[in-house]
Amino acid sequence: MNGSSMKGRVAIVTGGARGIGDAIVRRFGEAGARVFAFDLIAPPEPRAEVRYVDADVSDRKSVEEAFETVEREAGAPDVLISNAGIQRVGLIGTLSFEDWSEVIGTHLNGLFLCASQAIPRMTAAGKGGAIIAMASTAAMVGMPGRGPYCAAKAGILGLIRAMALETASAGIRVNAVAPGYTRTKLVDDAIANGSLREEWMMERVPLGRLATPDEIAGAVAYLASDEAAYVTGQTLVIDGGWTVQGQSNAPGWLRGAAPARPR
Repeated sequence: MNGSSMKGRVAIVTGGARGIGDAIVRRFGEAGARVFAFDLIAPPEPRAEVRYVDADVSDRKSVEEAFETVEREAGAPDVLISNAGIQRVGLIGTLSFEDWSEVIGTHLNGLFLCASQAIPRMTAAGKGGAIIAMASTAAMVGMPGRGPYCAAKAGILGLIRAMALETASAGIRVNAVAPGYTRTKLVDDAIANGSLREEWMMERVPLGRLATPDEIAGAVAYLASDEAAYVTGQTLVIDGGWTVQGQSNAPGWLRGAAPARPR
């Protein structure tokens, strides 16, 4: 993405305080965009050129107020990156409904609520726009212990396809990025709690390493830029080849109960 392609455009990044979100915020700021980062946490290292807005993407009123702030200060958004996400690990049958709802609410409802605010504003402005949702390779393969995460990410892929068709006549493009294992706090937390092991990831990724947040931000920047002007309804997978092979050797506690032997 060259600097001129984003200069003067208004970009909203949800979950923009750290990790992949922070890398996206930095990339868009460097490209000349006016960036608003929605998040519930304060950024560990705030970026001077970014406007941080306290917002809960799973709450309709909070999202409405955040978009009103953007419109009041900068006008209609040109780009929405729906990146906010959380993780809850547990087997179906033991995982609580509250944990399920929190994950679905942040990932899938968050995209719906933010897009519901962005699309009418983009349409009224008459300049088109770009929406990029953060999906995951978990949308395409099964990952034990991550039922709500897999369901939410798969739902995002269905939703972006529908939105791409609904908004094409307004010049709005809707796409998704599906990262594989990326060195973020979510992955570091999973390694710490034992639900992921770094050696599994290295064994199963043909390129032999985790992605960096900057590499994911680069893909998002491409989809938001004029270079992707004819791309909509698509999912760009960035996983070092992992989905070619899938996950193996999950720890026993993520495999559920062993089936009883027939008598």
